[in-house]
Amino acid sequence: MLDMFNSIKGYIYEPSMYVLKIAIIIAVAFIVVKFGNFVIKKIFDKQKTFKYGINNRRIDTMSTLARSIFKYGVYIIAVVTILTDVFDVKSILAAAGIGGIAIGFGAQSLIKDVLSGFFIVFEDQFVVGDIITIDNLNGTVEEMELRVTRLRNHNGDLYIVPNGEIKRVINHTRGNKSAIIDIPLDYSVNIEKAIKIANDMCEDVVGQFSVIVEDPKVLGITEFGKDSLTLRIVAKTLPNEHFEVERQIRKMVKEAFSKANIEFFSRNRIILQSDNNNLE
Repeated sequence: MLDMFNSIKGYIYEPSMYVLKIAIIIAVAFIVVKFGNFVIKKIFDKQKTFKYGINNRRIDTMSTLARSIFKYGVYIIAVVTILTDVFDVKSILAAAGIGGIAIGFGAQSLIKDVLSGFFIVFEDQFVVGDIITIDNLNGTVEEMELRVTRLRNHNGDLYIVPNGEIKRVINHTRGNKSAIIDIPLDYSVNIEKAIKIANDMCEDVVGQFSVIVEDPKVLGITEFGKDSLTLRIVAKTLPNEHFEVERQIRKMVKEAFSKANIEFFSRNRIILQSDNNNLE
């Protein structure tokens, strides 16, 4: 008890010295983290230039993870230095035993997040650049840190998800994707003619897109709706390229069908016809 009293008395008489020491340690830690992150990023970016190197997304993942580990390591060393060199840590711990127990329980969440992060990387569940869904959060993996994963959705919103809370992941980037184009047609359309035009259009698509790994084909009528039927075209593309292919094929379908005078289904036309019948 006497030692703790003397320690506290020393803090009262020399507060400026302790504040200065803490400020210097924090400033040094900040500079070391900034410089270390710069060096680590440069080292991993250089790996991308190697002809037989690792996949770029994998390199970005390892880069962000290494920087995260380095950052936490430096900050932990800074905290330990402050406790041991600036303060009389023995007396503080003796007086704050209950607080230490509380901090220990709080650290369980941190340990859980860190271990989950290691398993995500070890099992290769996803890497930086992958498009994934975590629960109801969908976005592109922007960074993978030791404790959290950062997702950026299509609106630009940034989700920060603790790794320990990631239970189920849907990875939309692994493997080829299906481009699906559903064409709504009126029941009055000549189906054989529509299918022929669609087949001819699919033949024109071949060779126009380097990202297509399986040529487009017409599956046929996939649905009979109340007021319309659906003609479906499918193709296989490289990961994350199916949306652009779908947009381009829809444009080509519109041009081909309009040229052949094949009418798409229009709900407005049905409503207009219904109103005319009521007037009669």
